[in-house]
Amino acid sequence: MAKKKKRPAKVVSPKKEKVKYSLPLLFALLATTIVFLPSLMNDFVTWDDDVNILKNPNLQVFDWHSIKGIFTETVIGNYNPLSIFTLAIEKAIFGLNATVIHVNNLLLHLLCVFFVYKIGIQLKLSPIAAGVVAILFGIHPMRVESVAWVTERKDVLFGAFYFGAILTYIKYILSNKEHKRFLWWTIGLFFLSLLSKIQAVALPLSFLAIDYYLKRDLNFKLILEKSLFFLMSLGIGLLGIFMLSKEGSLDQATNYSFFERLLVGGYSYIVYLVKFIFPYEMSPLYPYPSIVDAPFYLGTALVLPIFAGLYYAYKKEQYAIVFGFAFFTFNVMFMLQIVGAGQGYIADRFTYVPYFGLFFLVGYYLQQIKVKKASLYKGMSMGLGAYLLVLGVMTWQQNKIWKNGETLWTHVLKYYKNIDTPYSNRAQYYRDQGLTNKALADYTEAIAVKPDKGSTYNSRGKTYFDLGGPKNDQVLIQKAIADYTKGIELSPELGELYANRGAALGYLGRTQEALADLNKAVELEPDKQGGYSNRSLLFMQSGNYELAIKDHTTYLSINPYDAEVWYERGLAKGRLGQHQSAIADYNQALSLDRQRGIFLMQRALAYKNIGNKTQAVTDLRLAQEFGANVPASYWNGLQ
Repeated sequence: MAKKKKRPAKVVSPKKEKVKYSLPLLFALLATTIVFLPSLMNDFVTWDDDVNILKNPNLQVFDWHSIKGIFTETVIGNYNPLSIFTLAIEKAIFGLNATVIHVNNLLLHLLCVFFVYKIGIQLKLSPIAAGVVAILFGIHPMRVESVAWVTERKDVLFGAFYFGAILTYIKYILSNKEHKRFLWWTIGLFFLSLLSKIQAVALPLSFLAIDYYLKRDLNFKLILEKSLFFLMSLGIGLLGIFMLSKEGSLDQATNYSFFERLLVGGYSYIVYLVKFIFPYEMSPLYPYPSIVDAPFYLGTALVLPIFAGLYYAYKKEQYAIVFGFAFFTFNVMFMLQIVGAGQGYIADRFTYVPYFGLFFLVGYYLQQIKVKKASLYKGMSMGLGAYLLVLGVMTWQQNKIWKNGETLWTHVLKYYKNIDTPYSNRAQYYRDQGLTNKALADYTEAIAVKPDKGSTYNSRGKTYFDLGGPKNDQVLIQKAIADYTKGIELSPELGELYANRGAALGYLGRTQEALADLNKAVELEPDKQGGYSNRSLLFMQSGNYELAIKDHTTYLSINPYDAEVWYERGLAKGRLGQHQSAIADYNQALSLDRQRGIFLMQRALAYKNIGNKTQAVTDLRLAQEFGANVPASYWNGLQ
């Protein structure tokens, strides 16, 4: 019997091979884009967006002075200059545009998805398995906080550099360390990641997890070859802790003992694992509990069998399991709030990089099932597809929570009604929108929940003043003063309370009391601008222009980008007959806000006083073009 001829091996064209390789990545990128489309409609929110972007003095003007400030100063104790720098560039090009920032946040997230897919391929996953890892990374609801919140530009930016560094590191190792350019790329990308967010300090540990997965011998030599990376991490890590400590951000929310901190850390670790499978609650804020009770003990107890299982997997050379959990653990352990910072003990954004290790496990074992248990693969794939669809819908909806300060904090109040933060922050949104009655109601709720917080009385006092000042309503202004006084009783170290009470007292003509408060504000917070600003107004009202100019000058040394204060100093100089110097100040004011008609009108008067009638007429005409109503007296002697 003649032997059957073997069929020749099927040759796949390079074009088809490229399509097969690219389709899973394209699908992951498309799905991620779709589920995050609602984020592009979002605005800024009343949670750190003000200090990072809206009121950040280093973002007022894009020049060398502001760039230096970005790279030498912190924001709320956080040193992430590269993230702030990217926001400064966007503002310089597009103005203060939330949509532009959200688009770029999404683009950076898509870049992370791209790198995650490439890393999966480098770690020998099939295109489909790597695509599953990429789509999980892209659309999981725990991504939303990192992408949809303007302030968390630092997450998607550090993530892009972080995963880029991992990709070049793997290529360096797989080349047997022959292609040195990959090493230099890795060092450079790691440095940029560290400047984007301190969480990048875990990268050398991630490299060790990758070494293990690539079956490199685990020994001291591996650690030694990464000495530069560890030194970079140590330097930025110590700097970050110092900055947070200086700002007072460490341990500000609780008085937990160290043992209780460990319980919080263990419980948080388990919560993150549960949320990986079932992302429940999804609150932007998870406040510290008042007591560390039974769930925290139980959660911490569950960590032990998990680690025991990982040790067993290590002994059995289950490389994927050990790598996945090691990567997750190394990247989340610094975020477990054992050394506490901030207002919450967990945060969805803390999982942005760590979850890669768990997503990798899903892709890896889906690939194993396809190879070893093909009969289960179809059913598993259908189940996974349904699960991904649910995750995508959840992510679409979660993006809408970050629409603005009202939607954000109203959502938090669904879960946490007994803390003051959501009321206070929603009140700030209402106040910014001119909805002062709603703001007052929320501030009052915040005070009812936490009546011993001086800063909340300060905020409600400012709202009373905002409402009463334009109406000259003495009752509301007295309520503002009463709130400031209560705030001072609770927080006598808070200079802003004295500055605001001084402004209110000055409004009522109680000059001596006002001056005493403003002097106290400057004494307590000599590096804050509020006391100088309010005191300069008091000096202007009383005709003490020399002292007003002195306070203006100090204020402008702190914040040189306030057009109104440049203008006010120009006015004070004009009152003293220093017209040429006043013109210089008006020029500065106009360089910051060139369409302010009042600035042009006052500069015209200064030019008129020094005999430059031509320039005075030019300024008055330009002021009219910008909509200013120029009184006839300004034209006297010019026509």
